[in-house]
Amino acid sequence: MREILGGRYEITGALGAGGMGQVLSGYDTVLDRPVAVKRIAVGQFATRQDLAEEFVARFRREARVTARIRHHGVPQVFDAVLDSDAESVYLVMEHIEGVTLRDFLAGVGTVSIECGVAIAAQIATVLSHAHVFPVVHRDLKPANVLVAADGTVKVIDFGIAALLDGSTGRITRTGSVLGTAAYMSPELVNGLAVGPRADLYALGCIMHEMFSGRGVFEARSEFDAHNRHLSDVPTPLRSLRREVPAQIEQLVLELLAKDPSDRPATAREVYDRLLPFLPGSGAPESYSPPGCPDPTRIFRRPNPPAEAPRETAPRENEPIGHQPATETTGLVGVGARYRELCDQGRFAQAAQALVTVIDEAEHRYGPVSSQLGQLHRDIALALALSGEQRRALAEWERVEAIELRAGGPSSSPVRQARTAAVECRAALGDLTAASAVDELYRILGEIRATGGEFGEDALAVRVAIANLLPAVGDQAKAGRFVGQLRDDLGILRPADDPVRRRVEQLAAELGC
Repeated sequence: MREILGGRYEITGALGAGGMGQVLSGYDTVLDRPVAVKRIAVGQFATRQDLAEEFVARFRREARVTARIRHHGVPQVFDAVLDSDAESVYLVMEHIEGVTLRDFLAGVGTVSIECGVAIAAQIATVLSHAHVFPVVHRDLKPANVLVAADGTVKVIDFGIAALLDGSTGRITRTGSVLGTAAYMSPELVNGLAVGPRADLYALGCIMHEMFSGRGVFEARSEFDAHNRHLSDVPTPLRSLRREVPAQIEQLVLELLAKDPSDRPATAREVYDRLLPFLPGSGAPESYSPPGCPDPTRIFRRPNPPAEAPRETAPRENEPIGHQPATETTGLVGVGARYRELCDQGRFAQAAQALVTVIDEAEHRYGPVSSQLGQLHRDIALALALSGEQRRALAEWERVEAIELRAGGPSSSPVRQARTAAVECRAALGDLTAASAVDELYRILGEIRATGGEFGEDALAVRVAIANLLPAVGDQAKAGRFVGQLRDDLGILRPADDPVRRRVEQLAAELGC
């Protein structure tokens, strides 16, 4: 039995865990999209009933505040859910595909100046939007920073931050300090009231680590780390890495000041001081480590157009952070799951269910098997129904390539794939309606030369032409074509056939 939250969010797996709870992969069954779900056990922070009620009320207030931080660098909050037995609360959020900054740095050590500045500038922008409320993160660290596939930086776990207007308390265990030792400001170590500048101190720690390849203070224990943050002087970056600009070194030293009043006043000031070191529009793509998302991209190519879709399944050695939720049914039973999801209108999730077994199917049946071609065909159909025409087109092209090798250019699956690909290209605007109709007529001519007018392949192409002809502009020609197709389907298909009904409706609209 699959776990369903709030009658809507299906839990599909685990993404990770931290001190504040577990992160789960989920699926919004209403809007047919993956989500991330943060689960926090109430009993972990409140052992009495009155404290539990206070905790739940505070959680809801803070979830509302987090949801008000509207910036692409903060995963959007969709919902806050209390489970039926009141043992856990759940924050339902946007699902981000990317790699944590912790893993990003583990793979490369130090980063280029431009790459590090691009990451820091994006974090500063996020903090500037949060601090307006003010919401202070309190646990900013590389594990809570994601570098998404397109290079945008996301700061996660704002859901546990406290609102600094006095109306809420901190979500923390009694007697413990909220935060991570390596990135904690002195005031947080001392248990004092903290403001936005505590997050700026943590940003200074992150910048020092990115540019030097090591933490700002090397410590033997958490207690030792706390003491070093309270008393030790940070090592200037240029003594560890000469090419760091003096202005960046000075900024980091100011961010790491023991007294909050000696730090930059705002995250916006930090951004402004980083701005001269960002790569400009049109700069070469040479700043990010190979195989890693490129955080400089949004500055080199601001607000870029959409690119070709990524592979529908992750490949070997591909960095994996918060990826779309996947099904784990394997080949056995995946067909039933696919049909179940399609019946519920959850087409994107149905496609993803099949994507997870592509490698297994190819290994079992072979790369040119009809079974593999059928699997890609079903994925394409579901993607098209979900509105993802670009990904559907890529799948139809895979179907055509597989079936060409398996059955040749005149096989039925090849013609079906070619027809569907033309429809996708027309929907995407890659082909005008007139060009798409011309291509479909060519396919229909090939079919007529070998198989006649009334076979399933010919009917499928004729239906595709009927759907596109009205957009070409010759309404009389469209009416004649659709009227003839309607008459043929009236003989060949039963009255309740959905294709026949669609063509009859189109004929009525054309007045034929």
